[in-house]
Amino acid sequence: MKQHIALSLATAALLSLGLSGCPSAPPPGTQAWVVPAATAATDAPAPLPHRFSLISWNIHKQLGQPQWQQEFARMQHDYTPDLLALQEVNVDPTIAPELAPYHYAFGANLQQRDGSQSGVMSLTGSPILSARLKLTTPAEPITHTPKAALLTQVALDEQQSLMLVNIHGINFVTSSDYRQQLDNLEKRIAEHQGPVIFAGDFNTWSSQRQKLLTALAGRQGLKQVQFSDKEKSEIKQFLGQPLDHILYSCQLTPVADSSRVLSEFTSSDHTPLLVEFEYSPVCG
Repeated sequence: MKQHIALSLATAALLSLGLSGCPSAPPPGTQAWVVPAATAATDAPAPLPHRFSLISWNIHKQLGQPQWQQEFARMQHDYTPDLLALQEVNVDPTIAPELAPYHYAFGANLQQRDGSQSGVMSLTGSPILSARLKLTTPAEPITHTPKAALLTQVALDEQQSLMLVNIHGINFVTSSDYRQQLDNLEKRIAEHQGPVIFAGDFNTWSSQRQKLLTALAGRQGLKQVQFSDKEKSEIKQFLGQPLDHILYSCQLTPVADSSRVLSEFTSSDHTPLLVEFEYSPVCG
């Protein structure tokens, strides 16, 4: 069994390399970009509403593709998400993508041969207070590229801000290297005085990785958004384990029956996850 898993991971790593256009690590000193919405008002910015929706989606480098753009427009129309946590987003660093009406932050973890960059992107209907990019110190084998997480803060009221931790989990490394990425993010979660959402493609393709994430959630008082058994089967899996998750802190309560796996969107090999939250300044 161990040999079979090792061969599966090696095959997946080589496939990833073959499809990625010979990526390299991003240039030294690369930081998160923060881009305000093209329609941003000049008066006092509105905070995030106390009832808001989130979509988390690994878009598999489809940002510039017509099918994804059509699906993104339909997603906005049908679900009007207030926040989006996107992974594997491809961006030309010389041209800011048009993502109105959203403000967004982007952090790259690799650079393609054509000069485009790929990374994590967080979008919000409210102005971004801060964004911080965290790259893994361990790198993926063969490609020697790190994975990225983006910590973005958005105002909820005069006292508190929401921190959205948008992760693309490191993949073909040991459990201890994977734990290092989670540990570094847990420190930031513990420091934040306010509600937290921890979402993205965690690459939890083994029971050990799932246990590490569950342990972090327990230490930080985070709960995981639950989906129906039918919808769970539609979440992207590898080696029989789901890869995508949404976790949240005690100031947030999922609205009843709001969590959905949006299987109608097929431009990526991952399926977007949707949930609506109610915010309270104190834990329920």
